Amino acid sequence: MPTLPAVKQFVSSNAVRIYRIPCRVFEHLTARVYLLLGAGPPTLVDTGSGSGESTRDILAGLETVRTEFGEPVRPGDLRRIIITHGHVDHVGGLWELRQVTQADVAIHPLDCRAITAPDERAAVGKRRMLDFLKRAGLLPEESAQLVEQIGYRRRGRERIPAAIEITDERELEGLKFIHTPGHSPGHVCIAVGDVLLSADHILARTIPQLWPESLMPYTGLGHYLESLDKVRRIDGLNLALAGHEPVIHDLCGRIETIRASHERRLDRLLDIVRKSCRPLSISEISRTMYSTKRGFDAVLALTDVGARVEYLHQRGRLPAANLDEIETEENPVGRYCVV
Repeated sequence: MPTLPAVKQFVSSNAVRIYRIPCRVFEHLTARVYLLLGAGPPTLVDTGSGSGESTRDILAGLETVRTEFGEPVRPGDLRRIIITHGHVDHVGGLWELRQVTQADVAIHPLDCRAITAPDERAAVGKRRMLDFLKRAGLLPEESAQLVEQIGYRRRGRERIPAAIEITDERELEGLKFIHTPGHSPGHVCIAVGDVLLSADHILARTIPQLWPESLMPYTGLGHYLESLDKVRRIDGLNLALAGHEPVIHDLCGRIETIRASHERRLDRLLDIVRKSCRPLSISEISRTMYSTKRGFDAVLALTDVGARVEYLHQRGRLPAANLDEIETEENPVGRYCVV
């Protein structure tokens, strides 16, 4: 398991005390949740995965805030939990944390079914993923193995109501919400004075994972790039605290680096298709572009390529070549060529 960094305090320009609390969310992945004090009632941003030691890490972090920073806040004092988006490493710990706090939950409507209908979301997500993998060119047995890696499971979790609806540019006691779809339909960043809580929209080292819009509306590269531009237009931000990885001190510079990386990947994808002697499916492109990926990483590679193929196809740069199959077959494999 990875080593966790220390709990750290940041103070925003509007005097909100922000405590970064690290937690382990998967075997090889850590995340950051944030305790906000001085912006209305004691507020927790995100909840970890609920797996393994994740919730215990968060509770230990809250204890550190109390004992080492002198903040008289215990888990039962939390009155608000904000979910930046509905991915399991950010929302999965909500059910455990609700056992020690009756905090109101805030989430964007486009991600709210992660908490109000979690089993339905898992079932629909599994079906959409299976359909996508078939269109990408995988055999049924390959698709079944990869979907098992993702872990779409109905867990019988209780419905948690969304007491607070987050909408774009809503302001709430020193917090301003920015709807930033792309990585997730209802993903939000939170401006706290001169500090941006960027969740998974902007990370210090990693290019955030993409998903095709065919899997879920309001995802995809087009929405993601538009959301990057929206954040870049916000004045007065001095640093960003993300859902994973270190602090981002040069936010605009990081945005430019991410955009340049996407352009390079698009160019590489087009070059792969251009050099092929025949039209290629998404899975064939992915195996060339990410030849070393296996297991869960192979799923992420497929969805990444799927989102890029979709983006280029929507803009007329990568047309489908097998129109007869697309017209006559049920859920056909798409094969693409360069104009």
